[in-house]
Amino acid sequence: PEQQTSKKSKPAAEKKPETTLEDIKQQYVDWTSLGMTPATDLDISLLPNTAAKTSSSEKGAPKNNSVGKNNKLVYQNKPGKISQDQQAKAELDYAARMLQAGGQGGSVGRPIPQAVSKTVNAPTQKTNSKKVFDPNEYRPGVEWKRTNTNHFTIYTQKRDSGIGSSNMGMLFESAYATLRRNIPWMMADKVRVFVYQDYDSYLQYEPDVQEWSRAVAYPLRKEVVVYDEPGKQQELKEAFTHELVHVFTQQFFDKYKTGRLMTPMWLDEGLAVYMEDQAYSGSKGGPWAKDLRTFNFVRDPQSQSIGSFSSKNMFGTQSSNSTFARRGRKMQLMPFGTFIEDGSLNFMESKNKTQDWYLQAYAMVRFLLNPAGGASPSQRMQFEQFTRLISQGEQVRDPSTGFPTKDINGKPIYQPYSIEKALKSAYYYNNLSAFEDAFWRWLPNVR
Repeated sequence: PEQQTSKKSKPAAEKKPETTLEDIKQQYVDWTSLGMTPATDLDISLLPNTAAKTSSSEKGAPKNNSVGKNNKLVYQNKPGKISQDQQAKAELDYAARMLQAGGQGGSVGRPIPQAVSKTVNAPTQKTNSKKVFDPNEYRPGVEWKRTNTNHFTIYTQKRDSGIGSSNMGMLFESAYATLRRNIPWMMADKVRVFVYQDYDSYLQYEPDVQEWSRAVAYPLRKEVVVYDEPGKQQELKEAFTHELVHVFTQQFFDKYKTGRLMTPMWLDEGLAVYMEDQAYSGSKGGPWAKDLRTFNFVRDPQSQSIGSFSSKNMFGTQSSNSTFARRGRKMQLMPFGTFIEDGSLNFMESKNKTQDWYLQAYAMVRFLLNPAGGASPSQRMQFEQFTRLISQGEQVRDPSTGFPTKDINGKPIYQPYSIEKALKSAYYYNNLSAFEDAFWRWLPNVR
């Protein structure tokens, strides 16, 4: 009645214009200049640190989801709440596609990293009351036993028979320590881990999981799912480490909690396979390090330049091709300017060279983070600066006072950084060509 009266006695309130992505670009970082895909295909409001207004009914959930350009999942519905089942399915759909592409047999002759999860989802509505987590919410019909370690909440399926692997928590903490030594600034909150009693249970109870996967990650839910396989703890540790990287990079690069994957793909996957290799127990690293020492790499002629050796950060000396000539089969690397684009993985998949793409991503990340093969604090600090500049840019300061410049709402203004600009600021490469030249001086000397 009060609403009806107001309609007759007062003029209709002026409808506030809906906030658009263009409005946000004026106040926040221009992500498009960082080599990332903006959410122009999303029909939802995406304000930093602000949850979208959603309905709790299933009716408003996304329909007709599809894979759009650059492998980004596109939601074609009007604003509404994404149900938990659909969120899980969206992540698994992408993981299945990536795994199936790699399952055709890659060029390196070794399985590509398993179950890489990429998702595009709307922010969830925040409430004052903290909901108690139910492990059967996504996985009904399983009896879980909960244990806690310093950095993980582990849910282990109660076994029907047999003896499972012991010290599972120690294995996960060991993987965490590997990441802690290399990328401590990316480490986030506690992660949930689900451990099925065996492979068959993993296929039966994990929603829509594919049979060729070894593990799966849900970065937005901060979850990693694996299955127990006694006698193969080393393989489990490597797969778990890889998926844990994706959880942490999502939290680090999605600074404004938009629910979109903001990490450049080459950096996300390269870092994941590098950490996977670091988790290997061998003295000279894992399979990726071995490939780097074995293959006869060939530089694309389009990427070679003259007189661009202007970097202050050199590794090794210019080597002749005789070093590569003594190695195994030839593998041509893509020009870096092309490789850092999201579409490069699609291109390599179409050529049935998915694993070649992963090896190049591994090589580039290793060159940036650990070129000498040892623990270098200065190199790690450079890599930290590089990733921070990509993820959030640099604060704009008043040249007269030196104090940070703020917008009309009192929030600091950040200057966006492209990959090339971040390389120049963190590593002193004047341009992408200088970075690539230094890489090719380093690569023949890898041992």
